[in-house]
Amino acid sequence: MKKVKTFCVGIVCLSLLTLIGMSGFLGTYAEAAPMVMRIGHAMPTAHGYHIWAEKFKEELAKTMKDRVDVQIFPNGQLGKETEYLEGMRMGTLDASILGRHGQVDIRLEVLNFPMIYRDQKHQDVILRQNSKLQQDLDNIFYEKGYKCLGWGVLGDRHVTTKDRAVRKASDLKGLDIRIPNVPVFLAAFKAWGANPTPLDFTEVYSALQQGVIKAQENPPEIIYTSRFYEVQKYLCLTAHSDMPCQFLVGRNYWEKLPKDVQEAMMKAATTARDYHVKVVREANAKLVDELEKKGMIIIRDVDRKSFVPGAEEAYRQFEDKIGKDLIRRVQEAK
Repeated sequence: MKKVKTFCVGIVCLSLLTLIGMSGFLGTYAEAAPMVMRIGHAMPTAHGYHIWAEKFKEELAKTMKDRVDVQIFPNGQLGKETEYLEGMRMGTLDASILGRHGQVDIRLEVLNFPMIYRDQKHQDVILRQNSKLQQDLDNIFYEKGYKCLGWGVLGDRHVTTKDRAVRKASDLKGLDIRIPNVPVFLAAFKAWGANPTPLDFTEVYSALQQGVIKAQENPPEIIYTSRFYEVQKYLCLTAHSDMPCQFLVGRNYWEKLPKDVQEAMMKAATTARDYHVKVVREANAKLVDELEKKGMIIIRDVDRKSFVPGAEEAYRQFEDKIGKDLIRRVQEAK
């Protein structure tokens, strides 16, 4: 009987040890499970947004291996961009590449002002060289619940028209033109004498085709992929704006990440950003020639300085909301 009791005690002890061992194994397994990072964006897979996200995933894997499972959802699979913003704040979406900075905070509208950038290098100084100004802009995002992993580009925006060449600001007088629903754009185009109409992008082609509007403005990539060359005759290289986009991560998601993962993500995002900017700028430059081959008349001799007074009128209208000092800092950045 004593031997039986000893045997039973031994079995119990062995079972407990096994369970403890298995618990340790399961804990190690759980710790080794990859962190998931879901990135949503609204554009097709050929777009610069997707190129940025894929390059980020590739670069992050070089240091994190399988530690972070980056999942990319293009084509608006996870909803609209306004829903992405809410999702990142609520924790239902981890990250997104989008261009909704003005919607996050009115101060960030400073980056949407027409003629605010002297050229592409000027924008790079403001947004891609880790200046004090860039840090202040990034901090606005952080205050609102987002970590900015980098600022990207959509490209210089140019005016296309059906029946007139635009070589100077006064050529816009009386022109019925579609613009995005961006308040600073509305103010500037009115100052230039145009009749700007905020219109949902999905309605632009048909509105141009039917003559409801006579003109629109966008980067070459969008003009080409949207086939606006079929309903517009002139591509006028006004380069009146270059509204940036951004790679955002929800602040709550970001603050839960280990520090080494945060550092790896920042490094990967910066490398991917630079790649994205290069690819988008090169593509937009080449697509001007492609649009010419499609039959568009390219107006290259545009007097960009003629657009400055109207743009400055828009600055004055918004300086109380955006901040006169912030506008000045962006204009004078070197």
